[in-house]
Amino acid sequence: MSNDAMSPLERQEKLKELMLRLHQGEKEEIIQEEFNKHFDSVSPYEIQVMERNLMQEGITYEEIMRLCKIHASLMSAKVEFGEGMPDFEKEGHPVMVLKKENLALRGAIDRIERLLQAYVSSKDEELLKGLKRQIGLLDQFENHYLRKEYALFPIMESKGITAPPKVMWGVHDEIREIYKNFKQAFTNQTDDVMEQFLVVKEELLEMIFKEENILIPMVAQAFHVDDWEKMAQDTPQYGYCIVTPEAEWKVEKKPSTIQSKEEIQETGDIPLSTGSLSLEQLDLLLNLLPMELSFVDKDNIVKYYNEGNGEEKIFQRTKSAIGRDVINCHPPKSHAIVTQLFEQLRSGQKEKEEMWFKKEDKMIHVTYHAVRNAQGEYMGVLEYVQNIAPYVKNFESQPLKRELS
Repeated sequence: MSNDAMSPLERQEKLKELMLRLHQGEKEEIIQEEFNKHFDSVSPYEIQVMERNLMQEGITYEEIMRLCKIHASLMSAKVEFGEGMPDFEKEGHPVMVLKKENLALRGAIDRIERLLQAYVSSKDEELLKGLKRQIGLLDQFENHYLRKEYALFPIMESKGITAPPKVMWGVHDEIREIYKNFKQAFTNQTDDVMEQFLVVKEELLEMIFKEENILIPMVAQAFHVDDWEKMAQDTPQYGYCIVTPEAEWKVEKKPSTIQSKEEIQETGDIPLSTGSLSLEQLDLLLNLLPMELSFVDKDNIVKYYNEGNGEEKIFQRTKSAIGRDVINCHPPKSHAIVTQLFEQLRSGQKEKEEMWFKKEDKMIHVTYHAVRNAQGEYMGVLEYVQNIAPYVKNFESQPLKRELS
């Protein structure tokens, strides 16, 4: 029975059957022969559905990951891609990273549910240790969501796709709150901990479904290879969720006709109000400042941020933020207050706004300062962020130092 003779449901049943037989130890050569007999081609979507069906059969995430490597070799010549789609299935491509992480998340959710059910009734300490390990893995969904918010959504907005990112970011924040409630219930060993987890499970799985069946197909139609490359470059700084790509995805590109910064012939120093600097000197100085700088222009568009001197960033920023409306760089629940602040700075009602808070061992000080020219015309806002903990510590624990050593 070939492609044309089988219905979509029959195709899925046959794929699942072959993979289950492979899982049970049947020889790859036999499975390959039968696969070739029944299938002229398979689509990436069919493979994705097959993997989901295997999990529903009770196959563990780790085993599915092992089977993935085997079925990739079995089906490699038969996978049928739409135009421009092959890269999606390559190791390290942003879509493949998202899909593999989703598979890993499903596995962690499944293991936590089974362990939690057993622990609630037994209070076994070994089960508790396993639960803590698995919950630690599930915590990493935050990396997955941050990457979407700060590396994927900006590109979507640049394509005119503005509503879906805003809605999805709002749902992210709801999930974060639900997960926080579950973690609190787990820590306090409350009676409703299982109920709290089932809410988390439902919301996380629903988000996975939206990503794979709505978000990815949507951006596949709108994104160019350069967009995926941009996202791939931004991806590592947000970390990964449970699994790390085994290889870096690279694009084969024709030589660019655009001059690089190194190729641009400098005509001289940039004149400043108190001297002059070359472009290279200015860039180096801004990156050496012991604070994170961002500049937003009078139209609320992000124009610049400094890259820092290699120290850990307090607020992660990517090049995808350049050219983005600053309001959309914040969670939807913060849009109203951020809009209000920028209007106050624009109008002169405020010249600056400060806030300070603790984050782990850091003492974070943030300032938003209106920028105006000599005529008082509003030019935009400079944000500067600094961890002041080391300075406070020095003042509190060290004798005053008035001379260079």
